[in-house]
Amino acid sequence: ETFGACIGCNLIYSGNHYEALEKDSYGKLRFVSGINPQSFSWELTPETHFDTPEAVFSYSSNGYGGLSRQLHSFIREHIVRGVWKKSPRPVLLNSWEACYFKIDERKLLQLAKAGAAVGIELFVMDDGWFLGRNDDTSSLGDWEPDPKKLPGGIASLSKKIKELGMDFGIWVEPEMVSEDSELYREHPDWVLAVPGKGPVLGRDQLVLDLSREEVRDNLYAQLCAVLDQANIEYVKWDYNRSIVDTYSRASNDQGKVLYDYMLGLYDLLERLVQRYPRILFEGCSAGGGRFDAGMLYYTPQIWTS
Repeated sequence: ETFGACIGCNLIYSGNHYEALEKDSYGKLRFVSGINPQSFSWELTPETHFDTPEAVFSYSSNGYGGLSRQLHSFIREHIVRGVWKKSPRPVLLNSWEACYFKIDERKLLQLAKAGAAVGIELFVMDDGWFLGRNDDTSSLGDWEPDPKKLPGGIASLSKKIKELGMDFGIWVEPEMVSEDSELYREHPDWVLAVPGKGPVLGRDQLVLDLSREEVRDNLYAQLCAVLDQANIEYVKWDYNRSIVDTYSRASNDQGKVLYDYMLGLYDLLERLVQRYPRILFEGCSAGGGRFDAGMLYYTPQIWTS
């Protein structure tokens, strides 16, 4: 931890990755880090170019601890940006473990008051706040507050949380859609799915095809409609399943789908970060997954459960 030579690498990319270390017959080491070649292809025609993800390579003579501190410093100084670059993060209370899907304004305010009493700075309304969302089998993709649970809407709840002395945040999982949702019924072709095969569900979810501009535009409009309703200062951006059906109905080259998906995700996040520069976007992926340097550029905090 404290002495000895160490090398380390971070790939500034959130998609499939590949690392290899090879020692040749002369004792020389060769290290490779980049996009995973499995299921990836890109035809580079004359006069065109392709930008590979950057990899950050670091050396320390002070062991793992020295290497870790150097990479931490690099992330803080050169990846994280905006108002949260060097700002202390708020202590937050999230409603999930306390309520799961069974939330309503009364129950949330009761929890928030308990949090305020012990100095919590940010209250987060997790999954279950949008229309029809009573379990994990439906409603992803329909980002509209449920009036039965929030009779005054998000604006009323946010105002009451603010009066308790706390900031207010919400949970979303925009990359996913439920089969039982208005969005899927209207646009079943917007998901990643292999033609002629039943889709592989994870947590009863399908993955939206973010390589398509119309899908990103729809999500951007829905999310802006929510974020414009109230004084929302934090967004927990969740991602609870892996991509399995890597096929886009809008692509002529399926070898590019996963790469185009990641660039589509970055595009959507960039538009939101530019529109809401003061919101703290926190990345989450079934807990502490997808905490790479690519996502930290857009979500400068990671949920680590």
